[in-house]
Amino acid sequence: MSYSHPVVGQSLGLCKPCKGSRMEVRVSSKDYIANSLTHGDLFTRLAIGISYTTIVAEHVLNNHTKQHELWVNPQYYSSSTQRHVRYFRSGFTKAQHDADNIFVTKAESGSAITTREYKQYAQKALTITNAELHDVDKPRLRETTRRGTIASCLYRLDLARRNMTKGIPLEAVDNDTFMELMQTTHFLDMLLETPDIDEVRAAVVAHLALTNPKNG
Repeated sequence: MSYSHPVVGQSLGLCKPCKGSRMEVRVSSKDYIANSLTHGDLFTRLAIGISYTTIVAEHVLNNHTKQHELWVNPQYYSSSTQRHVRYFRSGFTKAQHDADNIFVTKAESGSAITTREYKQYAQKALTITNAELHDVDKPRLRETTRRGTIASCLYRLDLARRNMTKGIPLEAVDNDTFMELMQTTHFLDMLLETPDIDEVRAAVVAHLALTNPKNG
């Protein structure tokens, strides 16, 4: 029997195996869950949500907070797969889970779960941010475009900070990466509050020169 998309979406929130015409929920084995809990893993994967053949969402248990979380891949897919992602999102909340526990982070099916607080994710966000900040000083751009770039970078870092810290024990957070994340975030906040766009551009150039002297 092929179930409707809303039913499959909610099945992920309920951790029940379910298959529709182009969506599917697969649940973790009891042995995996038992081993994960025995080993004291920070997160235990309970089920995955699949669109066509791609894993787009993951239902996990946060063993520190004892709360259920939904991890949604940050990639943009086709319009049909994006709809499937929305079904998984809405199904999670319909299953009586908190929408505040939905995280945009990598979901995957490997035997070793890659958890959202990994410093590599935040470091990648910082690398992308510094690359995109070059656009702020490009010639012949409108001020709104420059400030829009800053706002976009700030959103990315806020997302990385939330993934790295929310419901995560302090000892599991990489302090150096977190401090760099917060320093860059404060810098971007300052840029948005600076009224003179020429001052903003100069500050960005100085920041990039310090971050990577080869840019200077």
